[in-house]
Amino acid sequence: MQVQLLVAGFVSLFASLALGNPSCPNTLAFYNPNLRSACYNAIPKASVQSIVPYPLITPPFADKTLFPKGFPANTHPVVVSTGYQNDIRMMALQIPALLAGSIYVPFTDRLKDGKTPFNYGVQNYIGGVDGKEIEGVVPAVVGTAEGTKIFVGRFAPNNDAYAPIASNPNEFTAQVKQIILPNPISGPGIVPEAYDLDFISALAPLYTQKIFRAIINQPTILTNLLCQRNTYYFNETFAEPKLRSGNVTLFGPLAGSVPRALAGRYVKQGGYSASGEIVGYNPETCEDAASNVDPKAVQ
Repeated sequence: MQVQLLVAGFVSLFASLALGNPSCPNTLAFYNPNLRSACYNAIPKASVQSIVPYPLITPPFADKTLFPKGFPANTHPVVVSTGYQNDIRMMALQIPALLAGSIYVPFTDRLKDGKTPFNYGVQNYIGGVDGKEIEGVVPAVVGTAEGTKIFVGRFAPNNDAYAPIASNPNEFTAQVKQIILPNPISGPGIVPEAYDLDFISALAPLYTQKIFRAIINQPTILTNLLCQRNTYYFNETFAEPKLRSGNVTLFGPLAGSVPRALAGRYVKQGGYSASGEIVGYNPETCEDAASNVDPKAVQ
């Protein structure tokens, strides 16, 4: 089973990654009717390794087409993203739109061959739009059962990947929380912070679009010894890609739901926003997932 979505959002790559225009048409659905599709300061390497059960591959930091300003020594990239999944086309999932957020570690050596990169998911969140948070429950349960641990989340804004702040239309924010115990009747319940994003267009980008696309399209390691390809395409006229710069705040166990090793406020991080299309494939062996990555998606 494959699923297609249109995805718009913001990806922050730090030593942070965001996806773009929150609504766009799904042009892949016709060709993949039974797949999910929709239009969607550095951390020390030792801290990252402490939460990843596989070796880490050193990214090609010397490649100026990917990292024009290099990358801080003895650190490893971590990706934080938020996205609006619109125009969802999957016969078994009758939900028109969802909000999603993730924290993951790219360049993870799942095959232990020292060269084949994968994404290791640290935290994943999903929620309904326009206050319909309950619509995230079924996708979270199904995704977790299939190998991607997903929590139901509360997103701000609740109907876009991100939103401009009132005092500056050129500055954007997004916030993700984890819903542990909802209490819509008398109070907020137990809803710890996960992360906040605050960004603007980058005057001097830290990274290139090419590295963001390469990272986003690395296969994801699942909890059931399999892996999954979620292939993102940014080649439509509505993509509107932009390189960004901004701040990422990850809330640790004392104040939120993110592992302590990653908790902190990271300033002047590199990001990427765009509207893209995603085809999510069935779980497969990690060897197959790596060998079947579409080279057109990373161009």
